[in-house]
Amino acid sequence: MKGNTVFRRGLIPFAMIIGGVSSLVFLYLYLGRQPVAEVKGFRGELAEGLGTVGLWALAVIYGRSALKVVLAEGTLLQRFIPEEYHGPSVSVTRRVLQFLNGTHKYVGALAVLVFAGHAVLGGTTRWNLFLMMVLALLAWQGIFGLFLVIRFSITTLKRYGYLVHAQLFTGVMIAIFAAFGHLLLED
Repeated sequence: MKGNTVFRRGLIPFAMIIGGVSSLVFLYLYLGRQPVAEVKGFRGELAEGLGTVGLWALAVIYGRSALKVVLAEGTLLQRFIPEEYHGPSVSVTRRVLQFLNGTHKYVGALAVLVFAGHAVLGGTTRWNLFLMMVLALLAWQGIFGLFLVIRFSITTLKRYGYLVHAQLFTGVMIAIFAAFGHLLLED
C-alpha cells in the first residue's frame, strides 16, 4: 500500500514536469510551424468522429484506473459517500469495476485502432512531434496489452508486461501530447 501511495504522489509532479517541458517544445514548434491544410469532406468528418470515439474509449480506460485507485483508498471513498450508504455504494461500484475489467481489453484495442484510423484519415502531413508521440505511446500500450491477453506460458513476460502496461504515467503523457499536438494544428 505504501508503494502505491508513493506512485500516486509521483503522478502530479510527473504531470507538471511533462507539461512544462511540452510547453517549451510547443513554443519552439509553434514559432517555426508552417500552415497545415485542413482535411475536408467525408474523410475529415470521419477522422473527427473517430477522434471523438477514441477520446471516449480513453475516458473509459483511464476512468477505470481512477475507480481502482478510489476503491483501494478507503478513506478517500468515505469522504464522498456517507457512512450509511458506504456498503451498497461500494458493492455497486465494485460491480461496475468488474464490468470495466472484463471489457478493458476490447475497449483498449478499440482505442488503438480508432486512433490509428483517426491519424491516417487526418493525413500524415498533419502529424507533428506530439501526435507521433501519442501514436507511439498508444502502440506501446497496445503491444504490452497484447502480452497480457495472449495465453502463453512465459510468466516473466506477463509480469513485466503488466508493470509496463498498467501506468497512469502513460495516460498523462498521451493527454498532454495530444492536447499540444492538436493545438499545433489550429490556425
